[in-house]
Amino acid sequence: MEWKHASLMAKGYWFFGRNLLAGKFTNKALDLLAFLDYRLLMLLSMWHPDHASRIKLLRRRGVNISEKAWVDIGVFIEMTTPQSVIIEDYAKLAYGVTVYAHDASFNSAGDLPMRVQETRIGYNAAVGACSFVLPGVNIEDHAGVAPCSVVTKDVPTGMIVAGNPAEQLGTVEQIGLAWQADLEVHPEIYYDHPNPARAPHHPFEHLLTWREKGVKIQAASTLRTGTPFDYILDAKAMKE
Repeated sequence: MEWKHASLMAKGYWFFGRNLLAGKFTNKALDLLAFLDYRLLMLLSMWHPDHASRIKLLRRRGVNISEKAWVDIGVFIEMTTPQSVIIEDYAKLAYGVTVYAHDASFNSAGDLPMRVQETRIGYNAAVGACSFVLPGVNIEDHAGVAPCSVVTKDVPTGMIVAGNPAEQLGTVEQIGLAWQADLEVHPEIYYDHPNPARAPHHPFEHLLTWREKGVKIQAASTLRTGTPFDYILDAKAMKE
């Protein structure tokens, strides 16, 4: 049993070390390609496997994005007028989000000019996966957009919108309290996840009391990933 435990741990940490080392070489190689070829710069600003590199490449393209923002892979941010997109501290854009600042639809259909409007994702705002943010939209501080929404107008501070076109669903406080209530009833489906993209402060933090109540949830480190990292979890389970 001890041999099997050691074998599982070795497999898991070998996978971790190998990928850590390979990741450093891959990042450097992709950074060089982005420097040499602007077409690859545009693609890698969406698909670079390293988050810090994606932020750096977006800034190189001209996007006004904070180094404290979070942008997932596959996010398409305005390529014609990237300087017209503003993404502030702790804003979060999930997988597949598209953000536009220009509209050339009638410029293509007839002799009409292209329109460019500043598009802004505010402090600690979040845009859910596969959503579209259209030109001129201002998603204000602490606001949220549900996945697969099309945002055609401004989203007020602390409001969550959803749908196509996106309409108000409720406030962040209302949704957050509903989440907390469900957490207290079903703690077994929740995992404590220290998120580096989380803002240090938000307007409704005083309403979150589940930690004070001592609600027990699982650690995110116990989640299975479907990779050889799971060998480490298997080894730890054997010990326990």
